[in-house]
Amino acid sequence: MKSLKIVLLFDLSLKLTPEQYGEYWNTPDWKTEKDVKNTLIKLGHQVIPFGIHDDIEPFLNIVREQKPDLVFNMSEAFQGKRDFEPNLTALMQLMGVPFTGAGPMSLQLCKDKGLTKAILDYHEINIPKFVVAKKGRAIQPLKNFPFPAFIKPLDLESSEGISQSSFVKDEKEALARVKFIHNSLGADAIIEEFIDGREVYVSILGNENLKVFPPRELFFKAKSEDEPKFATYKSKWDQSYRKKWGIDSDWAKSFPEPVQKKLNEVCKKIYRLLGIQGFGRIDLRIRGDEIYFIEANPNPSIAKKEDYALSAKKSGVEYDELIAKIVSLSLSA
Repeated sequence: MKSLKIVLLFDLSLKLTPEQYGEYWNTPDWKTEKDVKNTLIKLGHQVIPFGIHDDIEPFLNIVREQKPDLVFNMSEAFQGKRDFEPNLTALMQLMGVPFTGAGPMSLQLCKDKGLTKAILDYHEINIPKFVVAKKGRAIQPLKNFPFPAFIKPLDLESSEGISQSSFVKDEKEALARVKFIHNSLGADAIIEEFIDGREVYVSILGNENLKVFPPRELFFKAKSEDEPKFATYKSKWDQSYRKKWGIDSDWAKSFPEPVQKKLNEVCKKIYRLLGIQGFGRIDLRIRGDEIYFIEANPNPSIAKKEDYALSAKKSGVEYDELIAKIVSLSLSA
């Protein structure tokens, strides 16, 4: 591939100018951005790192002035709000600049966990039974709901708003947790049937021709067999908590060949139905030979030592090649 001029777009939690980036490149928060930046440079591209916080004009100016061949899109928020993530890609479409990963429709769709499940249910993908609980609206009766249930914010990400209290055994506990999400997080909630099974993550690369990488699985080594097992915010981001409970992702235990084949087919179908482009991850629960969709993650983290890149490597795609493929896919979309 010829050398490209690439704007590496990422979001900032505070306002910084490019001249102030230096001290942040070696911090854990910028780990993924650093991995991608260094790899793009290694591949021979001219890289212009650009962080965005609460002002869109500097980004517009850099695109107008630099006329990049591509924006490598790692942005997830604007003004600290994840709701605006799809808007940034819509803006890039309006400006006519190619960008990596999913577009605005897919990003918006995958943010609404209820809507994605309704669409996939229509297309005969197994989903947990669910009820959406909107702020300020009466919740439909839960007398016939298949408890236990799992309750989380409808459109937040990275396990935000998920704790041990998210697992509820009856209607009373469910309503209390919904009220907490409404009042404390200011978010709508989704009440889902709890699928007591293996939690598996499947990474996919491609636009039309899709490559499914070996699945990863979340393990809870210090929890007893009869305890409900699920990823909370602490289990995702608190290393001491993860160590205490033996929580870690690793290669999924092998599946019978028919289940593995079905897993690959189901994940490809979900990826296409939700309009994901470039790269994405599908989160599932597997109970016996039943595969249940939980949620989809367009533009997942691609840090060199995290699940997506590790799955690619196990499939024979080294990190440099992975980043090169993501760039190539964005230019052919």
